[in-house]
Amino acid sequence: MGKLGQWLGGYMDMQMTGYSPERFLNLCSARGIELWNLEYRGDGYGFSMTLKDFKGIRPLARKSGVRLRIRKRTGLPFFLRKNRGRVGFAVGLGLFFFLLYGLSLFVWDIQIEGNRRYTDETVTDFLQDREITWGVRKAEVDCQALEAALRDYFPEITWAAARISGTRLLISVKENEAISHIPEKQETPCDVVAAKDGVISQILVRQGVAQVKAGDAVEVGQVLISGAVPIYNDVGEIVSFRYVPADGDISAVTRYDFSQQFSRIRTVQAETGGKKWGFFLQAGPLSFTLLRPGGEEEQWIYLTETSQARLFSNFYLPIYWGEIQGKEVEEYERFSTKAEMEQEAEGIYQNFVKNLNEKGVQIIQNDVKILEDESVCRMEGSITALEPIGQIQERTDLKETENVEYERSGEHH
Repeated sequence: MGKLGQWLGGYMDMQMTGYSPERFLNLCSARGIELWNLEYRGDGYGFSMTLKDFKGIRPLARKSGVRLRIRKRTGLPFFLRKNRGRVGFAVGLGLFFFLLYGLSLFVWDIQIEGNRRYTDETVTDFLQDREITWGVRKAEVDCQALEAALRDYFPEITWAAARISGTRLLISVKENEAISHIPEKQETPCDVVAAKDGVISQILVRQGVAQVKAGDAVEVGQVLISGAVPIYNDVGEIVSFRYVPADGDISAVTRYDFSQQFSRIRTVQAETGGKKWGFFLQAGPLSFTLLRPGGEEEQWIYLTETSQARLFSNFYLPIYWGEIQGKEVEEYERFSTKAEMEQEAEGIYQNFVKNLNEKGVQIIQNDVKILEDESVCRMEGSITALEPIGQIQERTDLKETENVEYERSGEHH
């Protein structure tokens, strides 16, 4: 019998004295009674035996003339007997482990890593749309299907891995750092025309015939690369055209007029010195907050530090608590300082430039000035930029043009 079996059944440490201890040991061996830890102790022997065997050794002790004394009782039966008055504790302990097991069947924390282009909130909203959120059963989360859904829904995610560890759903993604998609190849005959006014800086023709050169001023809609490639006869005359999808890179110096305004009057908050502290506790859907209420005219800013309970590194529980710190503030209006106006103007300008940069526009020169009125600050001026201006325009006159050229060729001959 193993140690676990001995503990579950209960066993005792015995002391034996008398005239024939050897006969007692022989009788026990003959009847299959197991004794262990047998050793000589002063005027007798010591050994261990199970509670079950102890109930049948009295006749053997009388027959062999020995006396037995219990020195120590060990095992589950004795533990339960000793603590029979603590039933409530035992029931509570059992319920605790039962509840712990139930909580381990759900996801109580979601961690996302590797995302840069997509925020945690964006990925979390995606998960919520698929009913994968705080409190979902782990058995309902198909990690392989979730990985495929992430790659399909977010075009910039090239690799995704999802796994459940403890009560946490761990999601790792890798985003594409190169071009998100490859443009489809143009097959239909077309021209490349100017998307906006500008002065050509550089033109590189891959297919088609250039209609402008560097330094030329062009207007929106003007043909820059023609998809009509002329075919000449032996004497250098055009006899027909071959229509191709024009292709090339054209960059031009362009101009953007910039005009923005914002109020010089701003609403600011100032701390009054009033402070208060509070505490909150949330267990599942139940929450409790201890915080002194403020007056109707008072305004407060609250900062909360939140902690989540966990038993092990990945065994999180749906229990949150934290400290609440409140600072009383009052709002008033005032004119912006020169530094504040310059800072706000710089933010507006940088946001405008950021939008241009995302479209491949490179800023060459900035001629924007800040003008102040009584209550409004205006930003006016122009921005000189370098950008690609070519855009595709399909040809709709293929047959008509082709027929005319053929007719002219016939008249000539």
